[in-house]
Amino acid sequence: MTAPVFAPGMPPAGARSGPPQGPLRRRLPALGVVIGGAAVLGVAAIWSTSSVTSGPGTCIFRHFTGLPCPGCGLTRSFVMLAHGDVASAFGYNLMGPVLFAVLAVSVAIGVWVLVSGRSATLSRWSSMVFSKTALVVIGAWLVYAVVRMISAGADLGWFPVIT
Repeated sequence: MTAPVFAPGMPPAGARSGPPQGPLRRRLPALGVVIGGAAVLGVAAIWSTSSVTSGPGTCIFRHFTGLPCPGCGLTRSFVMLAHGDVASAFGYNLMGPVLFAVLAVSVAIGVWVLVSGRSATLSRWSSMVFSKTALVVIGAWLVYAVVRMISAGADLGWFPVIT
């Protein structure tokens, strides 16, 4: 039996490159998902529905163009959904409830990864979220946004006005 040959400066075959990943390092992405997602969902839950429906618009795109951007209404949609008003949530932005659900599931999976240490679960979920199907959904969202802009620009009234 001959000894394996190593090239100078190269790690042995099968050796991992980069710093070793301990249990905490493997859980950092899940921690980021949980903190970020819980913050968004928490703000939506404590934000008053009356202030979000009557407050000033914050969309810079809408401010400069007078047209709704693809994200216009997402904040209001999230707040309405967090308070149980599903119909209003869809009215503000059709993708609001979909994104809210993806975010809520992501936070739940992030908590599971933090508790169990199974970081592969988050990897599988992210590969589903960023799959070809998700790209089709994003494409449909952008088509919806363009149609909504045309409706607003031509004053057709196909969608609720979000100011």
